[in-house]
Amino acid sequence: MTLLHVQGTRLAQATISKPVIKPFMTTLSVLFLFAMHYFQHNPGGSGLALSFNVASWIPLSFAIAFGLFEICRQKIWRYSRLTLLLFACCVLLTLPVLYPNAEGSAAAGRLLGLWAGFLFFVALQQFSFSLQQRQHLLWLILTAVWLQALLGWYQFFGLEADNPIGYDTVANRPYGIFQQPNVMASFLATGLVLSAYLLARLPMYRGQWSLRQAGLLLTPVVTIPILVFVSSRTGWLGAFIGTVLILPYLCRFAAKAQSRMWLLMVALGLSLSWYLSTTAHWAPAEDRVSLQSARSIHLPQAWEMYQKAPLLGYGYGNFESAYLTETARWHHTDPTQPHGLAALDHPHNELLFWAVEGGTLPLFGLLLAAAAVFLKVRKAPPGTRLALVGLFFPLTLHTQLEYPFYHSLVHWVIFIILIYWVDNLTAKYYKRKLQYVLALRLSTLLLPLLISTYMITTLYSGYWLTQFETSRPLEISYLQRVNNPWAWENRFEWDVAVTQLHLGAATNNPVQIQHYIDWANTKARKWLRPALYQNLIAAYQLLDNPVQAEHIRQEAAYLFPAHDFSQTTLEPIFEANWQSVSQSLTATPARP
Repeated sequence: MTLLHVQGTRLAQATISKPVIKPFMTTLSVLFLFAMHYFQHNPGGSGLALSFNVASWIPLSFAIAFGLFEICRQKIWRYSRLTLLLFACCVLLTLPVLYPNAEGSAAAGRLLGLWAGFLFFVALQQFSFSLQQRQHLLWLILTAVWLQALLGWYQFFGLEADNPIGYDTVANRPYGIFQQPNVMASFLATGLVLSAYLLARLPMYRGQWSLRQAGLLLTPVVTIPILVFVSSRTGWLGAFIGTVLILPYLCRFAAKAQSRMWLLMVALGLSLSWYLSTTAHWAPAEDRVSLQSARSIHLPQAWEMYQKAPLLGYGYGNFESAYLTETARWHHTDPTQPHGLAALDHPHNELLFWAVEGGTLPLFGLLLAAAAVFLKVRKAPPGTRLALVGLFFPLTLHTQLEYPFYHSLVHWVIFIILIYWVDNLTAKYYKRKLQYVLALRLSTLLLPLLISTYMITTLYSGYWLTQFETSRPLEISYLQRVNNPWAWENRFEWDVAVTQLHLGAATNNPVQIQHYIDWANTKARKWLRPALYQNLIAAYQLLDNPVQAEHIRQEAAYLFPAHDFSQTTLEPIFEANWQSVSQSLTATPARP
């Protein structure tokens, strides 16, 4: 009986300890091979305004849920010292939302993304991956890079004007699925560096070449020409320095034939770029090959803002309004100072963004996180440290020149995977036994359910908003089908308010015009845009209130010196049967 009992206990333990690695890997495969490549027409922007980000959140939520589920099954939490440090950094980044000047709702999306990244890091740590499984994570990234590079080739050479995805064939800067060339560039640059890293970890067996080795060697030929055509200085610099950093690792650990062949492929990629640009009579735009950039204006302005409020900042969610009011005051006090840039909701530098809004506390949190990861790199085996820095470099550089993690969720996921990769090379994992896991069990069910539901309704609502904005004549029933106005707050409110304004102007209905005025005066406290002010001026003119119209015009000219607000008529942006629209709005009230 005792022997049977012992054997039964061992069998039960073996059954319980079997991890759910396969489902976890499957969700990441769905993310990198399918979800991140999803396209749906949209007005541009960042975050959930881009359909591929919305689709990517669904498999990511399942990946996090599987990691939490593994903790519940084992009743053991695996962590490293880096886990605790990153948790402390996330807390430091979150605390300023409690400041009295913070707009918590405006910063909610950013903070949820931050904590989702931390939970994904924790989820990765719960599995004792084999070396092959860990490398599979990197292979998934490289496969996604190949898919986007091929899409870039198709965009540059295969698409014509009036194509189904709305690609601009005149500018002809291939952006893949990302809709922003610099985001595409840092993605391809990361793949280029990653190909050399994986090649060094994939030795030849008896001089034979495998399909994987061929793919790694061809990566420079596929990615470098698109990197050139993207015309991104950020991408060029990230690819060049990342390649320089990875070369010692490649030459040391790869077979000589492999390293020489990879360098030959780099040369071939550059030669192919020159040949194609010559035959296609292509040349980068003049501003792409110079050092002139709007960053030379708004980065010093953001730094001056931080120096003015280093303790508490201007409040989470307040960057755009604070930036415009501060720069307007500086410009009118001293006209030699540059005025602010309209619609700038991020200073194009991640450190400055958190510092301006939250003060020194979140800035310290970011620097602490960077130092913790850098120390992990320092502990890596000799000969691999520069290579690890090279893997991070394209994305890290991009965060200091733009905001890639807001444009692309997959960039944030890749960054977390790279942190996990570095941590796994040197970490000593600790295990903490958990007694109560009911909350985690509920999270494993609710997290993917709630996120998936929210994202599906976001895609659905975005589709109907796009249909509404592109319908001619205007079809108001499309607007009434939006079932998730929260994900599209600014866009949805704008569509409703502007529709009411044009309806009031067309039917001489002062009530509808007043609706726009009430909304715009409230919205302008946090969302300052030239078009909002232009319509507000025209609305007061329609109500025969020239005094208030002039007051708004002066305020608009103060905030946006580069814009002309002399026009007082509404542009006919909609073609509609306004009597029909009026009846529809009366039957089903809109939800601004």
